[in-house]
Amino acid sequence: MKFGILCFIFVYSCSYTYASNVKFNNRCGYSVNVIRTANGQSPVSECNLGPGQSCTRGYGSNGMNFKNGYNGKTLAEFSFNSYNGLDFYDLSVIVGYDTPMQITTSTGGPTVTCTYKGCPDAYQYPSDNTKTHGTRTGGTFNVNFCP
Repeated sequence: MKFGILCFIFVYSCSYTYASNVKFNNRCGYSVNVIRTANGQSPVSECNLGPGQSCTRGYGSNGMNFKNGYNGKTLAEFSFNSYNGLDFYDLSVIVGYDTPMQITTSTGGPTVTCTYKGCPDAYQYPSDNTKTHGTRTGGTFNVNFCP
């Protein structure tokens, strides 16, 4: 029995060793409802932030997007613990632009910022693949609304 419990604790702790955190920061003068979308899943409200508020969530793996509100257009896109122990991230305005956003990392990846519709840091069309960045899994991303 003790061996089974120790194995469970070991496996459980290893599964979260490489989790990455995302801290959502509302720097806007209005409320932001952070919505998470992922393929094959219904959209979920991660946190509802008043001006100046923030929340942090941890993610182990999977591709997902974050936006402001269920009808949000500007996307912060992530694939956590993906290829070769890396997290991949980008901003996208393919479906439109509505909220200024920025992504920073604690693991040395480049900062990407989008404060207007044609921002050069964001995906403008589906094959705009130079906009995806990778960084070591296990750090903290800041998603800043209205940087």
